[in-house]
Amino acid sequence: MTRIGVFDSGIGGVNVLKKLMDRHKATYFYLGDNKRIPYGSKSKDQIIEYSNQIVNFLEKYKIDFYVVACNTIAANALNDLKKNFDKKFIPVTEMGVKACLENEGDVFVLATKATVATHYYKKEIESRSNKKVTEVAALKFVDFIEEGIDSGDELDFAIKEYIKEANDKKIENIVLGCTHYPMIKDQIEKNLTYKANIIDPADYLSQKISFLENDKTDLEIFMTDTKPITKNMVSKILGMDVTINKVIL
Repeated sequence: MTRIGVFDSGIGGVNVLKKLMDRHKATYFYLGDNKRIPYGSKSKDQIIEYSNQIVNFLEKYKIDFYVVACNTIAANALNDLKKNFDKKFIPVTEMGVKACLENEGDVFVLATKATVATHYYKKEIESRSNKKVTEVAALKFVDFIEEGIDSGDELDFAIKEYIKEANDKKIENIVLGCTHYPMIKDQIEKNLTYKANIIDPADYLSQKISFLENDKTDLEIFMTDTKPITKNMVSKILGMDVTINKVIL
């Protein structure tokens, strides 16, 4: 029986979980550290510390491998996790890079401050192709989404600010470099002044991942904060009523 750990700084990784569950049968253990969001504004040392705490908790469930469903964690803490735990880690960031390399044109990356600070997407894509990569830290998006704000004038204003360079230069590919951002994909698309190829790394991950599947899918969800809006949003993303177990890391 395959047991997969999926983790994120909050509810954003539930988008990754949903796409995995739609395509692959396994026993999934999801942990979202939504009490300490946003990770994107924290130091690298904090991100590494929190990430190790997450995996330490999930290890008690005899996980076979992990999906790092958080770009900020993958860009900042992946090497430390690999050193500290004898498990396979599949980072959503690498899936985003591979998806970009398979599409023609330059790349515009929307991500958190901490992800942009590593220049992970820029370094990886530009070293493996002749594409030019532009990175923008969308500082307000995670806060909007975790509060259940996925439309409205305030969000539109922020989106227009963050995608201005993409609109000005008509950059062909836009990467949603944070797993929260697919939840406002339609709003981002609405505020574009041209037709862009919007890349959600979770799509590529769910298509390319391969493992020995179970006969059915089982799910355990853990969050560090279980306020009602969290349960409602997770249930909405997964399309089913869920039980969320509160955990203290």
